Amino acid sequence: MNVPFLRDDALAPGEVERVAPGVRRVLCPNPSAFTFRGTNTYLIGGGASVAVLDPGPEDPRHLQAILAATSGERITHILVSHTHRDHSPGAAALARITGAPSLAHGPHATPPEAGQEGGDHAFIPDIRLADGDGVEGGDWRVTALFTPGHCGNHLCFALDGTGILFSADHVMSWSTSVVSPPDGSMRDYMASLGKLRLREGTDRLYLPGHGPRLPEPMPFLDALAAHRQKREGRIINALREHGPAPLEALVGPVYGPLDPRLVRAAGRSMLANLLMLEEDGVAACESGAWRLLRQA
Repeated sequence: MNVPFLRDDALAPGEVERVAPGVRRVLCPNPSAFTFRGTNTYLIGGGASVAVLDPGPEDPRHLQAILAATSGERITHILVSHTHRDHSPGAAALARITGAPSLAHGPHATPPEAGQEGGDHAFIPDIRLADGDGVEGGDWRVTALFTPGHCGNHLCFALDGTGILFSADHVMSWSTSVVSPPDGSMRDYMASLGKLRLREGTDRLYLPGHGPRLPEPMPFLDALAAHRQKREGRIINALREHGPAPLEALVGPVYGPLDPRLVRAAGRSMLANLLMLEEDGVAACESGAWRLLRQA
C-alpha cells in the first residue's frame, strides 16, 4: 500500500493561516530535507487565552511572527510536542516575553553522550504532561496523548470536542517520520500508530508538525503501518541475500536510490527496525555485521 502523501502547501513563512475553527498555523522559515517547508507552529484559541504549540527553533523571525499573529491577545500556554531542535528551543524566548509556562512530557529522554542527533537537551518543561492529561484555556481544552517512537517524549494533542488531533512528527502528511535510536524506537512507533488507530470515529483531521493538514487520517495510518511492515520485509530479504553485512551496506538494497541527504537518516530508521528484529530473535549483530537468525 502506497502512502498518499500530501505536499501541496502554499503557506509562506511568517504568514498566518486559519486551518480550523479556533486554530491558526504559522510556518517557520526552516525548510530542509527533514522539515519539508518548515515547522508548523499552531495557535490554539484566541483573545485572553492562546496556546502556542511547538514554537520551533530559536529564530527571531519566527518569534516575531508568532507575536505579531497574537497581537492584542494573551499567550497563556506553550505546548511542546517533543524535544527536537526544530520544535522546542523557541519556547525559552517566548516564555521570557509572555510569562507563559511550557508544558511537555518531559526533557529529552537520552543524554547528549548517547549520540542522539537533533535533541534539544536544554529544554525542561515547567509542567510535565502524562498520557491523558488535559490542558484548558478560555474556550479550548486539549488532551495529551503519549506517542513515543519518533522521539522518546513525543506527545500528540487532541483538541477536545472538535475531531482535531495535532499529530506533530508522529504522523506527518508529507513524509514518513525518521525513527532514530537510541531515543527513537520502532516498536514504540508502531505501538503509537496502533494507539491512534483506536481513535477512529474521534479524530477526523490531523494537523501535523510539518506539511499541510491531513483529512481522513485513518486510511493514512493504515498506509503508514503497511509501509513500515513492507520495509521490515525488505530488511529481512536484504539480510538473507547480503548478510552478514554492516548497516551501511544494507541501506542500498533496502531503500534503493536515495537523495544523498537522506542516506544517514534512512540508516538510522533501518537500525530501529534491526534492533526490534534483534529483540525478537530474528536478527543479530556480531562484530558490526548484521545477520539473519530465522524468518520473522
